[in-house]
Amino acid sequence: MELIRAGNPSLSVDEFDARFDRARSRVRAVARSILGEQHADDIVQDTYLAARSRLDQLRDVSALDRWLARIAEDLCYQALRRTSVQGRNLPRLVEEMPTSDLALREMLERLPLRERAILVRRYGHGYSLEEVAGILSLSYPNVRALISRTRRRLYREWKEMDR
Repeated sequence: MELIRAGNPSLSVDEFDARFDRARSRVRAVARSILGEQHADDIVQDTYLAARSRLDQLRDVSALDRWLARIAEDLCYQALRRTSVQGRNLPRLVEEMPTSDLALREMLERLPLRERAILVRRYGHGYSLEEVAGILSLSYPNVRALISRTRRRLYREWKEMDR
């Protein structure tokens, strides 16, 4: 039986799974209250995965339910931010899109993998640069510099296509 250290006490994976099952309805209620019924199940699943991967950060096993609720809230607010950013940026991106969707796709596919990952996460999914840095295990200054250079390069290519 695998043990996961959480502060001083230990919590087995089986025990975590059992306790999460008991807390599932509360986690779902948190998600439903913020995002509505449609996205609640996705947030519950994401909360489970996030909590299980970060269980070593739990300092007080007796606070597991509050900790799960907090993770669910954070995930809900991240989803709302992404939706808000997409709602603001997508119409502008469509208006400024090159004449062919294929041309844009080709421009993105030519990017190095790291630059493409940063750009898609930032503008496609609405993550902040700090979040992108965390997801990709890069420093914030590195991500900021990479996205700035990538945007400039794409803009130059886009302008050349319009000629």
